[in-house]
Amino acid sequence: MRARLRAAAALAALLPLTACGIQETDVIEAGGGATIDVLPARQVGMILFFLSPDGLLMPSSRSADYEGADGGQQWPDGTGAAAPSVEETVSALLGGPVPPERSAGMDNDPSLPGPGTRVEVTVSDGSLELHLAAPLDGLSERAERQLVCTAAYAERAAGSAPVALRGTDGTRAPARCDLRPDPEPATTGTAPR
Repeated sequence: MRARLRAAAALAALLPLTACGIQETDVIEAGGGATIDVLPARQVGMILFFLSPDGLLMPSSRSADYEGADGGQQWPDGTGAAAPSVEETVSALLGGPVPPERSAGMDNDPSLPGPGTRVEVTVSDGSLELHLAAPLDGLSERAERQLVCTAAYAERAAGSAPVALRGTDGTRAPARCDLRPDPEPATTGTAPR
């Protein structure tokens, strides 16, 4: 009986070593990780970049069925209508977070111009120039990042459009939206002064 138990134990110990005839191989690279689009189609919504409680950019999508404070639509309802314009999207950013965004901890940088600031956009050769009826002096780098990323994603779904900010006191060099977190989020994605 003991001999049978020892034989069974030895056999059980050998089974994992045989691995059913599968030979060991090295890791085989098969491309990058899968990516998915978690942002809404621009025809039915807009992407606004607010700040998280720790100062990082945080995208927020608003769908076309969101009603503004006056009870009316803030942009076309997405039923075959045009996508929200860059001006409409940046104006919504300057209007600040709505209650659901605010309860998620999102906010605007205090140096960002307020609601009602006139916004105009010029597009030339794939670049944007965002005209604000406000001075840029005193605008923090985080506020610049909010404007650049919101305008870039409003213009192109991939957010790759370079954006130059123009205020009543001058123009900043074009900058691209960079959403990668870094140790100093206030300095990423802005143009040199």
